[in-house]
Amino acid sequence: MAAASSSAVTPKWVIDLHGMKEALTTTSNSAKNRVISAIQSGEMLIMRSVSNELKDLYPHLWAAFSAIQPRKYVPTTVANNQSATLLQEQHSSGILGGLPLFEHFEAVAVARGKKCKLVSSGKALKNCKQIAKGCGIPHGDVTDITGV
Repeated sequence: MAAASSSAVTPKWVIDLHGMKEALTTTSNSAKNRVISAIQSGEMLIMRSVSNELKDLYPHLWAAFSAIQPRKYVPTTVANNQSATLLQEQHSSGILGGLPLFEHFEAVAVARGKKCKLVSSGKALKNCKQIAKGCGIPHGDVTDITGV
């Protein structure tokens, strides 16, 4: 029996820049391996912006990131931006900027649009969890790499 193709796999997670950085720098080999395995199997999608931002902000991690093959990206669409703006309004955050950053609303919107959980880390994780709480999104829909 032939192995199922990666296109038959339903994505479960979307990872942002902060989650990807955490996955590549963690001292927990099991967490790192779970994230890499999820990316390679197609269960985890990578936000399109991660590629450029990781290369620019963390060039020392670029080789490790590039070694993960295959990778599937999820682009940010106009619909995602509209959803992020609605989340921002629902959360009562200023549309012209502020905290949480728009990129955090965007990450939550992209993951929700794909019916996936968002994987993040650090301050971004805290902000995304705050967004989820303020907008009535289930708490478990935003997690860190240990939730993979």
